[in-house]
Amino acid sequence: MGVRFRDRWRTGLLRLIDSRLIRLYERVDRLERVFTEHPYVGSTSVRWGPFPSPVVSVIMPTWNRASVVGAAIQSVLAQHFSDWELIVVDDGSTDDTPKVLASFSNDPRIRYIRLPHLGQCNARNHAQSVAAGSLVAYLDSDNLWYPAFLAAAVATFAARSDMDCAYGAMVTDVHFRGRILFEPFSRERLIVKNYIDINTFIHRRSMIDRFGGFDQELPLLEDWDLILRYTAHAPAYPLPVPAARYRIMDDNRVSITQPGDDVVKKIRNKWVTDASPDP
Repeated sequence: MGVRFRDRWRTGLLRLIDSRLIRLYERVDRLERVFTEHPYVGSTSVRWGPFPSPVVSVIMPTWNRASVVGAAIQSVLAQHFSDWELIVVDDGSTDDTPKVLASFSNDPRIRYIRLPHLGQCNARNHAQSVAAGSLVAYLDSDNLWYPAFLAAAVATFAARSDMDCAYGAMVTDVHFRGRILFEPFSRERLIVKNYIDINTFIHRRSMIDRFGGFDQELPLLEDWDLILRYTAHAPAYPLPVPAARYRIMDDNRVSITQPGDDVVKKIRNKWVTDASPDP
């Protein structure tokens, strides 16, 4: 009996070790792709193509995040690619957010817009309506970008006229297994669960005109819905570069303050049953 128990224990332990090694190899492979595959990572002298200035509009909604919004803005300022405009939409903050933004007023690329408190969906839509860039990217005010993201994204869009959307890799402590969120594009898997965070997503400005902005009928997960809408006609390109650092700095996140099971079901049903938008 003792021998049987030892054999079962040894077999179970070996299976556990094998499964953990497989997950480790998958994480190492993901890291290798993210940090070595793309030719423009770390480059500061890439040709940007025929885009007018500003090339990229960066949309940043914020609400009562005076303690962290400055770091998010600094991560945009640190981008290797510098021909961007940053549209910070203050969703009716009652803290020192205006004072923090005033400290960046000497940079003409940073636009500060203050609105009544109507939610991040409204804030993002307003920013989309005034965005001047040929490309549009998003950064929440409690997260950070890595310096090579815009350079790699813009160079890829310039080289691929057939590409409408792209997404990079995200370093995170809370999404899925492991710390690197970066998966090959799969429309079917995206409908089941979002694995493309809005902080790593970038698209052509024309997508807004063709397919509209964020759905203001959704109380949360409007970013997932937008990504599903913008990729219904063509897949997004997985850009193997580190894009964003996902952080939870407070309890203001909509995903924390509001339950989302009904919204998840609504979005899934919408995209399983609806026809793709006309290009």
